Amino acid sequence: MKRNNFLKKVNYITPKMDNIKNIHFVGIGGSGMGGIAYILVKKGYKVSGSDIISNTITNNLISLGVKIYFQHNINNINNVNVLVVSSAIKNNNPEIIAAKKKNIIIISRAKMLFEIMRFYYGITITGSHGKTTTTAMIYYIYSLLGLDPTFINGGILKKSELYAYLGTSKYFITEADESDASFINLRPIINIITNIEDEHLDFYQNNIEILKKKFLYFLKKIPFYGCIIVCIDNTSIRNLIKNNLIHNNIITYGFSKDADVRIYNYQQNGLKSKFFLLKTKENISLEVNLNLPGYHNVLNATAAFTVSSYIGIRNKDILKALENFPGIKRRFDILGTFKYKKNNLIGNVILIEDYGHHPTEINITINTIRTVWPRKKIIMIFQPHRYSRTINLFNKFIRVLSNVDVLYILNVYSAGEDYIIGGDSISLFNGIKNYGKIIPIFGIWKNYNEIILSLYSKLTGNDILLIQGAGDINNISSLLVKKKFKL
Repeated sequence: MKRNNFLKKVNYITPKMDNIKNIHFVGIGGSGMGGIAYILVKKGYKVSGSDIISNTITNNLISLGVKIYFQHNINNINNVNVLVVSSAIKNNNPEIIAAKKKNIIIISRAKMLFEIMRFYYGITITGSHGKTTTTAMIYYIYSLLGLDPTFINGGILKKSELYAYLGTSKYFITEADESDASFINLRPIINIITNIEDEHLDFYQNNIEILKKKFLYFLKKIPFYGCIIVCIDNTSIRNLIKNNLIHNNIITYGFSKDADVRIYNYQQNGLKSKFFLLKTKENISLEVNLNLPGYHNVLNATAAFTVSSYIGIRNKDILKALENFPGIKRRFDILGTFKYKKNNLIGNVILIEDYGHHPTEINITINTIRTVWPRKKIIMIFQPHRYSRTINLFNKFIRVLSNVDVLYILNVYSAGEDYIIGGDSISLFNGIKNYGKIIPIFGIWKNYNEIILSLYSKLTGNDILLIQGAGDINNISSLLVKKKFKL
């Protein structure tokens, strides 16, 4: 694929933070934190960090020379100029307390992201769902066509294994997190909103109207020469742009007939999607093919198409890039079809890993599986993520999780939250059981091997095994792949 003629590769150099040499990240293993740390290392800063977990991100940073401590200790911050703190870290963290005593600068993850984005042409992707895939699609298009953008993402791009990258051009692409309202610190030139739903409402006094006001505040900060791209299918977004004077340059996309970039004739053929886009102002119709299933990915791809078209990339080049997009790890990630032996019979099971932890996301995954494999039995192992989310969306979880054939419920992955009565896995188990469609399975397993032994009794030879959740549940799928379903 030839690069567009107007896209000339020029090394884009941004000013350095001259008085800052040593930067320490508290909670460096998170995707957002790790991505920023990666960019700063590539820019030449000395970076260190601490966390309580080892994962792909920490291993990658260690390979780049980053010193990571797998405990929080006051000795970790000797000779540090700046402390970058994850929103998941509490104020009683010993490194934060010690930094205050030493008068070390302490800033949030979002503040550091703002500072390194300051001199770039920033493109942010916001919304309750779809941020990670949309961000990756945009990066993939820009990268494939020679723009060499910088990007930070919440997931790992398949094949390239990238979750962050320091490019040489002016473009900086990143997802912007609304979970703690930190996205309002950023000042992009283009922003995409995929949707606004009842997610992370524990931070917004359990009131979605407060969340909408934060989005409104953020959008009004987009410069007059910038652009806002929104999914008009979402009721909250539609009402937001209808009832408020936000910006002169808004582009809408979606299945809705009044969308500026309208999706129509969507077809799902196995694990592939085909649909058409109508650019209404130009009256141009385009056929789009994806190697990904699901209408949610159609929306993600349309958002990526819209922002790419807006900056001047040719339609045919965008479409070719989208067709080759490989996907994101842990987002409807098909890890393989495995043979196993049970009672002297050979069976097959398809193993899928999905990061979704909100009822809307989980429901989309279940429906996509039912469309692709209508006759297969779905066995889900689900790990609830946060007590607050479980209790706030309790009834929605019950209805959605009842739509699988067999459901294993693990203990809640707290993500640092304190226990909340009614937001635990036992309560969820009882709620689903009382709902009456299925009887879930909940137990106190000593380790993942015990869970695997238990689920073998549920395999029929015609199964989808879905590992669902955003915590450390991916360790189960890793173990299954390693064992190749052999006990």
